[in-house]
Amino acid sequence: MARSLASIDIGTNTFRLLISELNDDGQLRQRVIKREITRLGGGFTATGGLTEDSMARGIASLLAFSGLLREHKVKEVRTVATSVVRESPNGRDFVRRVKETAGLDVEVIDGDEEALLALKGVLSCVTVKTSDALVFDIGGGSTEYILSSLGNPVYSESLKLGVVHAAETFLHSDPTKEEEIEKVSNHVVEILKPFLNNLAQNGLKKRLPPENKDVTLIGTAGTITTLAAMDQGLESYDPSRINNYMLTHDRVKRLLNDIYPLALSERRRLLSLEGGREDLIVSGTVIVLKTMEVFGFRELMVSDGGLLEGVLIEMVEKKTANKAI
Repeated sequence: MARSLASIDIGTNTFRLLISELNDDGQLRQRVIKREITRLGGGFTATGGLTEDSMARGIASLLAFSGLLREHKVKEVRTVATSVVRESPNGRDFVRRVKETAGLDVEVIDGDEEALLALKGVLSCVTVKTSDALVFDIGGGSTEYILSSLGNPVYSESLKLGVVHAAETFLHSDPTKEEEIEKVSNHVVEILKPFLNNLAQNGLKKRLPPENKDVTLIGTAGTITTLAAMDQGLESYDPSRINNYMLTHDRVKRLLNDIYPLALSERRRLLSLEGGREDLIVSGTVIVLKTMEVFGFRELMVSDGGLLEGVLIEMVEKKTANKAI
């Protein structure tokens, strides 16, 4: 008999819900997917933590998710929170309030687990023809980088590099100025270089270009899927047109140059640009561009899957393992 499972991803910028049906043969069939830009990390500071307004937006979104869980009679759900909640001095208070109001038990996961779960989700949605892959998942408060071989993680780090933080720190003009783009670019490179050095110290840099030709760069999360949708001129978001789509460095650079001179009001009218992302798409695109340049890639594969899907896949894996015992 089929049963309903769900996963919830409480991100710094976006909250996502996935409800799937697990059949007796162990196959998952997606029933509901919902996403809301809550900007939980908006106005976040290391000392002040999450703002009251952002927590209220987040809880309202999770209340709506709880309603969908009841509607679809979901008995098993795993809710995970990432960078902004784990770093916030009032993160535990937010978790408590979510439990009291929405009835959800929130698990705050560390960067390593976030990276591994993201890898599971990413690889479930794309077809990788190379032995090695460098996967990156851009979030609002952090970006996870995972080097994998034959689908297994080799090395990963969660870096304090997020679209919300970068936008709030460096992008203050409307429209964005060229010198602000340069500041974000320098910021991204500063954070990526130590990661590249760590790969070298662990003897793993040889798995990247130019030494390794048998490696694919794969990107996921809202910024990258939005760029893929914009590059294709999609009127409505279609995961089947997003998964396995290849974005070239030249196209990403052209999209950045087309977008950043526009005022926020003009960006809101752009085809394929999700509402609420107009002030973050520039910082996110710079992260994509600099990731390609620092690691030596001329193109990247896009995946619609990520942490949300990875959480659900791991739930099924644990169920299967328990049955086998």
